[in-house]
Amino acid sequence: MKLEVEKNKEQIKIIPESEEDLWNLMLILKKGDYIYTRVLRDVSMKNSKKKERKPIDIKLKVENAEFQPLTGKLRIFGVIEEGPEQFGVKGKHQSAYISLGQEIIIERDEWDEKTLNKLRSSGPKGKALIVAIDYDEYAISLITSLGVYNLENSSFYFSGKDDPNRENEIESAINDLVNRIIGYLSKERANVLIIAGPGNLKEILYEKIKKLINNIKIIVDNVSNGGIAGINEVLRRDTIIEVLREFSSIKAQEILNEFMMFAAKDKELIAYTLNEVYNASKLNAISKLLILDKLIYSIDDKERSIAQEIIENAEKNKADVVIVTEDSIVSPTLTNFGGVLAILRYKLPKEV
Repeated sequence: MKLEVEKNKEQIKIIPESEEDLWNLMLILKKGDYIYTRVLRDVSMKNSKKKERKPIDIKLKVENAEFQPLTGKLRIFGVIEEGPEQFGVKGKHQSAYISLGQEIIIERDEWDEKTLNKLRSSGPKGKALIVAIDYDEYAISLITSLGVYNLENSSFYFSGKDDPNRENEIESAINDLVNRIIGYLSKERANVLIIAGPGNLKEILYEKIKKLINNIKIIVDNVSNGGIAGINEVLRRDTIIEVLREFSSIKAQEILNEFMMFAAKDKELIAYTLNEVYNASKLNAISKLLILDKLIYSIDDKERSIAQEIIENAEKNKADVVIVTEDSIVSPTLTNFGGVLAILRYKLPKEV
C-alpha cells in the first residue's frame, strides 16, 4: 500500500494495491472518519427534472465499511459532509467504492504510529490454487491470506472402463481443466499450485501443466477424494500447511484445531466469547487469538471498542493474532464461539 502523511498530520493519502490493502483499510476505518473521494451519483441538473449520473468529488463521513472479497473493491457507507453545492448532496447518504489503484484521502483528528505502521506493512502475502481431482469429480479453490474461496466444483461422467471412448473422454476433460487452471493462475496471480487426488489423474494433470508453465511452485499430494472433500483434506495436511504457513487462513485453521484440542482436554487453557476473551486479554493471558473482522468494524461502538482493545492487549504481549473474514473456512465455527476465541498462556479459572 502506498501511504503519505499530509502536512497537517490529520490526513493521510493512500493507494491500495492489493486485496489485503483494502481489507486492512477496512479494519482501521472508524465511524466518524472522513474520506475524500470521487463517486458516481444521480443528481438533478439545473432547470431540469431529470437526474443524470455524474462523477462528483465529496467528503464522506464514515458510518461503516464492507470488504468484498475477490472483487478488488471496498464499500464505504456514510453521509456526505461536503460536495458540489449545485447538486444539493450535503447530508445525503452515499456509498463509495474504493478500488485497487485508486487514491483516497482519509482524515481523523490524530493518526497514531501503530495504525500507520499497519498500513505501511500491508501487502499481498501470496495466493495458492488447490485442485482436488478423481475420476468422479474435481474442485478448484483459491487460498489467500483472507480466506479460502471455491472457484469450481463439478462431476466427471466418463464411459465404463471397457468402452474404447473412455481414454479420449478423459484426455479431453483433462485438457479442458488444464486450460481453466492456467487461466485462474494468471487471473489470480497465484504463486503456488497444489494438485491432489487419490489416483493417477493428479499425475497426468501435473505433467500437462508442468510443460506449459514454469514460474510457480507445484505440489502434488495424495488425498482420499476429489472435489470439495479433497480440498478440505488438503487444508489439513502438514505438508501443505508448512508451505502456506504465511497465509492467515491456514494459520487460523491451525489455531482453531489447537483450540478444539484444549476444549476436549483442558478448558482452563482457552477462552471464547467477547467478554471472556476481553477479561483474559486484560490479564495478559492470551497466547493465540482468532477474531472475526466484523467485530472490529461493528457499528455497535461498545462491541467494536472491546474487540479493538482485545487485539491491542494481545499484540502488546506478543500474542499470535489472526483476524478472520466471514468468507474464511473457519468462520462458521468461530461464529459459534461468539466470533472470538483464544488459547491462553496459563490456566484461568472460568470464574475469572
